[in-house]
Amino acid sequence: MKLLDLVSKEFIAIVEHLSDKVPIKDGKIILNSNTFYSLLDTNLYITRKEKLEIYRSLNFIVCNSNGLTSVVYDKETKKTVRKIIINYSTYEVLKKITEIEFS
Repeated sequence: MKLLDLVSKEFIAIVEHLSDKVPIKDGKIILNSNTFYSLLDTNLYITRKEKLEIYRSLNFIVCNSNGLTSVVYDKETKKTVRKIIINYSTYEVLKKITEIEFS
């Protein structure tokens, strides 16, 4: 199996797991980095850091220019916090193209 296949399947599995538990708002899933990291660490075929760089490059996660998280306003605490933002739109496209078979 190729690395792209592994990364794609893992991303799809993570988003499907989260979509039952976390709300999807404006095409994004917002969650704490520790929650996301624990999901990434389930299958360590490459390091978490390598996965995050791939996720960032392929637009699986939305990041600021310097890091792997984004600043989000938390309405409960009325403060800005750093969160992982998963691009649900990218998931939808990836899911669709991985299901298409050519003969």
